[in-house]
Amino acid sequence: MEQVHQPARRGYAFAWSGNRNPEREQATLRVWMGAAVLLAYGVFSWLHPSRDALLVMRIIALYVSYGAITLLIVSRATSPSQIRLTATTIADQSILGLALAAGGAIALPLIWVMFWFLIGSGCRYGKRTLAVSCATALVIVVTLSIGQPWWNANIPAAIGLGLSVLAASVYLSVLVDRLGNANRDLARQASTDPLTGLSNRYALEQIVDRAMTTPKADGDAATALLLIDLDGFKEVNDTYGHAVGDMLLQSFAQSLARRMRKSDTTARLGGDEFVVLAHQVRDRAAVLAVADSIHSVLGAITSVQERPVSVSASIGACLLSSAAAAHQSGMTAVLRAADRAMYRAKSLGEGKTVFAETRDFDTN
Repeated sequence: MEQVHQPARRGYAFAWSGNRNPEREQATLRVWMGAAVLLAYGVFSWLHPSRDALLVMRIIALYVSYGAITLLIVSRATSPSQIRLTATTIADQSILGLALAAGGAIALPLIWVMFWFLIGSGCRYGKRTLAVSCATALVIVVTLSIGQPWWNANIPAAIGLGLSVLAASVYLSVLVDRLGNANRDLARQASTDPLTGLSNRYALEQIVDRAMTTPKADGDAATALLLIDLDGFKEVNDTYGHAVGDMLLQSFAQSLARRMRKSDTTARLGGDEFVVLAHQVRDRAAVLAVADSIHSVLGAITSVQERPVSVSASIGACLLSSAAAAHQSGMTAVLRAADRAMYRAKSLGEGKTVFAETRDFDTN
C-alpha cells in the first residue's frame, strides 16, 4: 500500500576527466618523437661522422628505450602515480642534459626538446609538474655552464637558455591557471541551469549514476530522489506572465538551496520540475522530513513582485535502493518511478508526497 504524507504545519530547517591517459600519451610521444630525432641524428652521423655525433645518437637511442619502458609500465598501471610522474619528469630533462653534455655544439639542435618537456609537463599535469621540469632544466643549464667545455666557453648562451627556461615556465604557469579557470567555468556552465543556478539534468544524472554505482557497506544510510512539481505555477504564468513566473522559479530555487543540507543536491529538470537528491537518509521518515521542508519553502512564498501567488508541490519520492531492488539502474529508471509517484500525489490534492513502489519501475 502506497504511503501518502500530508506535510506538517511547521517546517523543518536543514542547515559538488575523460578517458584521456596523459601518462600513456606522453610515453607514446617519447617513443615516436625520440625515434624521429634518432633518425635525424643517424643521418647526420652518417653524413658527418664524429665521436660526439655518435655519442649523442647513442644517448637518444637510450631515451627511446626509456620511452618504450615507460610506455609498457603506464599501459599496465591501474592508477596514476605522483612518484612515477615526478621520476619521469626529472628523467626526461636529465637524459636531454646528458646528450647536451656529451655532444657540446653537435647537440645544440636538441635545445628545443627542453621547452617541449616544459610545455608537455605544464599542459598535461599542471603547475607542480611544470615546476619540477623547470627546476631540473635550470640545474642542467648551471651544470653545463660549469662542467661542459662548449657551454663553459659560451656562458652568455647558458645564461640566455636559463632565462628562457625560467620565462617560459612563468608564462606557462600563468597560462595553465587561466586554462584551468576557463575549464572550470565551462564545466560549471555545462552543469548549471541558467535560470535558477541549480544543477541541471546533466549534472544530476552524473551524481545519481555515481550514487547508484558506489558500493555501500551494510548499515550505510540511503539516498532518495524527490521529484517536485509545482502546483499552481501555470496559473501564475497565465495571470502575471512568464517574467513573473521566472521570478517565482528563481525565488523557489534560492530558498530551496538555502534550506537543504549542504550534502544534498538541488536541481531543476526544466519547466516547473525540480529535484532534491537527499543523501544520508536513514528511512522514509527522514525522506518525509526533507519533503516537509520543501513544502514549507513553498508555503513561505506568498507573493512575487508584490503580486499574490499560491503555489504548492506534489512530490514523488524514490529511494535509490528501491531501484536496485527492482534491478533497475540509472537516473532514467529512478525518475520514471518518481514521476509516477508524483502524479499519484497530484491526484490526491495539493501538497502531497507519495513514495514510489516496486511496480513503478515496470517499463511497460
